Amino acid sequence: MLLIVGLVLAFFQFGMPMLTGSSDKPQALPEEVYKNAPAFVPDAVDPPVSPDKPNAPPEGELCTIVGNRFDATVSTRGAALTSFVLKDKQYGDRGGMEMVTTPDHERWRPLRTLFRSPEAGDQVAYDRFPWKLDKQDGTACVFSFEDADVKIVKTISANARAFELEVETTITNLASVAKKHQFQIGEYSYRKNGDVKGSMGRVSPFQTELACASGKDVERKAKDDFKSGWFGVPAADRYAAVNSHFFAQALVPMEGPTPSCEVLAQNVLTPGATDSDDHGAVYQAKLVYPVKELAPMQVATYRQIAFDGPKERDVLAKAAGGDKLRDVINLGFFSPVARFLVGVLRFLHDQVTGNWGLAVILMTVGLRTLLFPLTWKSIKTTINMRKLKPEVDALNAKFADDPQAKNLAMMELWKKHGVNPFGGCLPQLVQMPVWFAMYTTLQTAVEMYHTKFLWFSDLSAPDKYFVLPLLLGVFMIVQQRIVPQQGMDPVQQKMMMYMLPAVFTFMMLFLPAALGVYMLTNSMLGIAQQLIVEQVAPRNDKREIVVKQAGNGNGDKNFGKGKARV
Repeated sequence: MLLIVGLVLAFFQFGMPMLTGSSDKPQALPEEVYKNAPAFVPDAVDPPVSPDKPNAPPEGELCTIVGNRFDATVSTRGAALTSFVLKDKQYGDRGGMEMVTTPDHERWRPLRTLFRSPEAGDQVAYDRFPWKLDKQDGTACVFSFEDADVKIVKTISANARAFELEVETTITNLASVAKKHQFQIGEYSYRKNGDVKGSMGRVSPFQTELACASGKDVERKAKDDFKSGWFGVPAADRYAAVNSHFFAQALVPMEGPTPSCEVLAQNVLTPGATDSDDHGAVYQAKLVYPVKELAPMQVATYRQIAFDGPKERDVLAKAAGGDKLRDVINLGFFSPVARFLVGVLRFLHDQVTGNWGLAVILMTVGLRTLLFPLTWKSIKTTINMRKLKPEVDALNAKFADDPQAKNLAMMELWKKHGVNPFGGCLPQLVQMPVWFAMYTTLQTAVEMYHTKFLWFSDLSAPDKYFVLPLLLGVFMIVQQRIVPQQGMDPVQQKMMMYMLPAVFTFMMLFLPAALGVYMLTNSMLGIAQQLIVEQVAPRNDKREIVVKQAGNGNGDKNFGKGKARV
């Protein structure tokens, strides 16, 4: 087990970067060049308009939207979000939680739209231009831009569902000839490198992925997957999303032609940063629609749902009017098992306990009960091995200087009594998908985010008082003392008794408290199980031991020199 733990840690430290392509190789990104309207001042990160003088763009006129469980602010600079605040106290004790991480740069503001591409650049003269705020009523903002060739109207409004905005953009060709455009809309998020780092088995809650969903398929990309630039998925009819551990910023196409999804994590060198952890990346997910040609006075309309909020499963089930966003929660390889566990956890919380910590404890008890038939196989192996312990001790003493003979004698002993010492391992391996799924479930459950239980201020974060890791280590030592591993010499037993609990105690310093509650409850149930085993098959069982040396001229041809039997 120590070897397995070591290999897992080594894989995450050295193997994962090799598989994900992590390296110091610079990104192959083309320079972004925009054609700006004369009245538009570029972002501060853009090349300065005046030599030796940084750009100082003024903020546009602001429009506020009050939605279901959020407040949003949209600016005429980009007709895009400058603020999206989650109002639930769970997500932000001091005035709510801000979802917009790039408010100072128009090019990275969520819901920003572009209309030009190399294949379609004559419909709209500029990439970036000042919008006009035509209407605001607290639930919707209407923006427009018009010149001699085109009229664009962009409406951003709240609907009745939680954390959702509806975006509708209409483009009218005012020119006397046909013109082309290519519509695109994006979500953006900035994360520092230090914020997305995990620690000792715990995934950082700010670790961010980019996802494109088409049909039943979901393509997920991490930060280090973009050494060659943008990644695209054609016909992305479900969503393009920027996902952190507990939150999602997703765009769902609703009407119009089916767009493609394009994603990128773009490295950004933060001015004044003294460490690589202070630098970061802008995560970008865009819906890019096919080139559209409009005849004179023809109108094109594009509609999307923008979801910016926590990954609450009941909310995601209804998001965008259907079941389109449920799999923004990445449950990993064992997702079917994890979904079942999530359903059980929610049922226990909603119908039984009303408390997430108690729900985790009850689910642990239920899992232990459900898996008991498999556990019973291991218990029977333990009982049978315990009954043979006197014979095993005698063989260890008899063949102390002949390991090969001792191993053969052990195998003969187990065969004679119908005992398979490895029979208890297979049931444990069968249970592994459940344990991995449980780990993923508790790592990704936004229900645990900032949820208090006992002395924990946040079930999604490590125990800041270190009580839980120490308790887990103590209970694991108690469990090892109750039932030391059979077939081990005293040195090995001592190592297992103290080293393994020490490793798990150290790891628990960084893991979410909800996972620690599960592990501690499971350990306590294991101790209770071992105490029952002690009553069924006590270790002081005494029997007469007969050990015979084989291959000494007694005519037994099945054993030669150096062989042993019992």
